[in-house]
Amino acid sequence: MANRKFLVPQGTEMMREQFHFSQGVQLGNTVYVSGQGGWDAGFQLANNVGAQARQAFTNMEAVLREAGASLDDVVEITSFHLDMDQMDAVVAVLKEVFPNHCPAWTAVGVTRLAMPAMLIEIKAVAVIGG
Repeated sequence: MANRKFLVPQGTEMMREQFHFSQGVQLGNTVYVSGQGGWDAGFQLANNVGAQARQAFTNMEAVLREAGASLDDVVEITSFHLDMDQMDAVVAVLKEVFPNHCPAWTAVGVTRLAMPAMLIEIKAVAVIGG
């Protein structure tokens, strides 16, 4: 496990303990961010897909910071959606979050996510300095 760093931002320790996964893993200058949902620090979910996507990226940013990275280093995202008809709201958030670059993106429609009220989950790969 040389050069492997498990990323657990403050406040997410419960996720690692209860579900046995890290919010991210850094290997060299590459950071793999686990799927992030739209929950706030109190684990409350926003009530619409745009707000959940925005919060998911805020959560992702916290994971990236643990590795010394930022959203500017993101090269790929994968999003999982309960309703593909709500893509316009997600695209609007992507334009806010990534105003200067467009990472590779795969959007997948699913029938269920980890928590009942989740509408979207987003994972990412970042390359520090990339």
